[in-house]
Amino acid sequence: MNLNPIDILVIIGYMGCLSLIGIYFSRRQKSRDEYFLGDRKVFWFLAGGSVLATILSTISYLSVPGEVIRYGFAYCFGLIVAPLVIPIVNRILIPTIKGLEITSAYEYVGRRFDRGTGTLASTLFVFRTLIWSGIIIYTASFAFSEISGLGLFTTIILLGIITTFYTSVGGFRTVIWTDNLQLWILLAGALSIPIYVYYLVGTGPMGWWDTFSEAGRGEMQIFSFDPTVRITIVGIMLNILFWNICANGGDQVAIQRYLSTPSVKAARRSVWVYAWSNVVLYTTLAVCGLALFAFYAHISNLPVAEFQAKIAPEGDRLMPRFIAQQLPTGVSGLVMAALLSAAMSSLSSAINSISGVLTTHFGGQRKGPRRGLLLDKGVAAGAGVLGIGVAVIIAVVMSRTDWNILDLSGRVNDVFVGPIAVLFFGGILFRRVGPQAILLGFFLAASVSLFISFSKEWFGMERAISWMWGIPFSFTLGMIVAGLGGFLFRRPSPEQIQGLTFGDRNRT
Repeated sequence: MNLNPIDILVIIGYMGCLSLIGIYFSRRQKSRDEYFLGDRKVFWFLAGGSVLATILSTISYLSVPGEVIRYGFAYCFGLIVAPLVIPIVNRILIPTIKGLEITSAYEYVGRRFDRGTGTLASTLFVFRTLIWSGIIIYTASFAFSEISGLGLFTTIILLGIITTFYTSVGGFRTVIWTDNLQLWILLAGALSIPIYVYYLVGTGPMGWWDTFSEAGRGEMQIFSFDPTVRITIVGIMLNILFWNICANGGDQVAIQRYLSTPSVKAARRSVWVYAWSNVVLYTTLAVCGLALFAFYAHISNLPVAEFQAKIAPEGDRLMPRFIAQQLPTGVSGLVMAALLSAAMSSLSSAINSISGVLTTHFGGQRKGPRRGLLLDKGVAAGAGVLGIGVAVIIAVVMSRTDWNILDLSGRVNDVFVGPIAVLFFGGILFRRVGPQAILLGFFLAASVSLFISFSKEWFGMERAISWMWGIPFSFTLGMIVAGLGGFLFRRPSPEQIQGLTFGDRNRT
């Protein structure tokens, strides 16, 4: 499969536009607050859109349609609980962090407990985000390689270099503006596929669902006491709820955007934008999966059961295949730009966030803003290069497993999401908890998460425990143990935690 020259021009033009945005904003940088937080003056609507564009990435953009095609709609029931994150983040997290003059989320952990705990949180964030960056680059390169015929490893290197350039040069304002530009391209790309399938096939969602149901894809398991069942409706709802809580409350990528807004009120508004945009976009991607299944069933001329057996393992590949083979010239370039957008928005956020954490926590005090900015940009560029290296490793690993993209994300990318969030919410909610108690909760959470994620590969279980239980169990057990540990170890003094726990003062 190869792209038409017009499609290639669309993609090249898009890449050039992103680079020019980075160069434009590089001229406005005079301080670290500007480079990492947009001088704390980012409009709330842009901040909320940036959180979604960052968290979405190609992992979701490809995995949601691929998951629907291969396993059915059970995963999509997690969308029902996504808005429940709003009161938790708005009433507990934001009033606490917005009262502090911090740049990195892990500055909070260091202040609340001690520098060693802050260092642990920062190190794990960098480690996890480098893995996340690698997965993002891999998934986008995998799709682009499928469409263009360009080699996978060549695509990985080119995509990583372009994103690293405009992010390290332009800083946080570049990330915010390109994220929102990319979000609209993502939505346009996701909408174009079901619309064009309707044009080609002549049937709409109800007809697509009939085909889907005939193949047995409409059957969904509500709950099971067997933890090895891959997805149940109850399990995935818990997974999505806890994932949203932990990602918004323990990840620099999200917290950085809330810190960049001018007030508590603005930050709260950005959470509403994120949560409801999340529902709209993920619903659209689920419909994409349904439309693609119906389209390929229609043109296969095979009995539905036979088609299902043949097409299921190819779930992650159908979206890029449809883009290359079916969409009109120019439109396919736009949708391919959407796939690249999903990767580049997340990768740019990851690079900027890693740089912020490393230079804030490990950089110490530097003389002069210009010297500090040069180092910040250098660290950002280094983070991008490391992300490219991780992507190459992931490409090799994926060639030797039968995981789909959602399995890769759930088992590898999300291992430390719950444990890191324990450090935040344990500090915010439990006044009695000090460094020893929180570390006890963290290490238990990490152990549980690692066991669930690699129960088959590392611990010899015949069937792997489903990845959907990793975040809910690790976070819940970690919080319980940390809370109980507060009664076993020495509690911090009121002066040590003043202004650092929920309800310390009324912030508006």
